[in-house]
Amino acid sequence: MFRNLFRNLTIAGLLFITSGCLLTSSNSTKESGVQVGSTTLRQIELGRTSEDWLLAALGPPTSRAAVRGPGNVELLTYNHAVARKSRGSVFLLFRGSSEKVDKNTTYFEVTDGIVTKYWTDT
Repeated sequence: MFRNLFRNLTIAGLLFITSGCLLTSSNSTKESGVQVGSTTLRQIELGRTSEDWLLAALGPPTSRAAVRGPGNVELLTYNHAVARKSRGSVFLLFRGSSEKVDKNTTYFEVTDGIVTKYWTDT
């Protein structure tokens, strides 16, 4: 009897140890748009930097809109987003996930082909 109990406990222990708990996790990051860095912004001289320079440095804007009023004024918008996703699970016990998205938009006011103002919203 003691021999059977010991054998059964040994087998159960080995099965428990070898099966283990299956842990899984994954992380991913997806970036979209154009990130306008502080170093680039420091290069811009209001009233002197041209729209052509801005387009050469950053590429085409996400959107462009004419501003009504006196003068030839346009607003160029550059959107940037970073999405971070995390997932994890413990086999048959727990499953969870999270997602965080950081967004910022940089605006450039261009009057007659010259950058006159810029700002960033986060």
